[in-house]
Amino acid sequence: MDIRFTQNIYPSAAGGDAKISYYVLFPVGAELRGIVQISHGMCEYFTRYTAFAKYLCSLGYIVCGNDHLGHGSSVPPSGTLGFFGHHHGWSVLIDDVAKLTDKMKKRWPELPYFLLGHSMGSMVARLYLTRYGQKIDGCILSGSPAAHTVTPLAIQIANSAIRTHGPLYRSCMINNLVFGRYNARIPNCQSPFDWLTRDRAVVSLYQSDAKCNFIFTAAGFRDLFYLEQNCNRMQSIKKTPVNMPLLFVSGDADPAGNYGLGVRKIAAAYRAAGCQDLDVIFYKGSRHELLNELNKEQVYGDISRWLEKQLRRLPKG
Repeated sequence: MDIRFTQNIYPSAAGGDAKISYYVLFPVGAELRGIVQISHGMCEYFTRYTAFAKYLCSLGYIVCGNDHLGHGSSVPPSGTLGFFGHHHGWSVLIDDVAKLTDKMKKRWPELPYFLLGHSMGSMVARLYLTRYGQKIDGCILSGSPAAHTVTPLAIQIANSAIRTHGPLYRSCMINNLVFGRYNARIPNCQSPFDWLTRDRAVVSLYQSDAKCNFIFTAAGFRDLFYLEQNCNRMQSIKKTPVNMPLLFVSGDADPAGNYGLGVRKIAAAYRAAGCQDLDVIFYKGSRHELLNELNKEQVYGDISRWLEKQLRRLPKG
């Protein structure tokens, strides 16, 4: 199948000189069945999802996504990797994702629309649902972290680092606070990033990629903690449309999801809030990046079958 790949930019909700790079993969000559927008995770960028995007294109989906501000090709001249803004950068990420939704829906208003968020991007997606849920027909959430009791303290620590060293300071201490125990259950670790996936080739590429292996700024970590805190608040969860179909996918060896316990907690909260269509799939032995795992074909298939189920329930025409 011929797949057209395009890259362009739009102004970030942050204002100033901030521009967001976005990407569209379009199956040429195929019957178009829907659009899947990807909200990527922390310390990565959209094109790491190219293999999965091409798989979806082969099934008739248009796939799009942006590099979040401070990631990939969305780093303005006045910015740096891992920095979203001086104030409320976490909120800017949500509005930037919605801007791409609007661009895509303006071009293809008739197509069913789905959002997939991974890790930090899943927290962005969950808060997107509270503001813009009416724009889409379903949401897939991969490796989504639950609330931690230490998050308020973590926000205080980040604020202290900002006051002392400035918002662009990169704190090894905060980075270790977040990720220091993530390899704890992995035998024979060969990299600080082994917790991402069992596929050593993927880990090696990640570790050698300057657009992945950086440490967030203190302000970026503060925004990350706000994302985690806000998306897991019950008042936020209750703002999600109750008829929004949700699919949670997680590895049971993913420390970001507390080895399944955190994802179960999140799913229970959505059900308690009245969510009427929620599926959860766990993958035995899989770690954080399911779309880059050794069993990624199984994950691809489960996601595509869920999408098919959603297409069948939508009204025709």
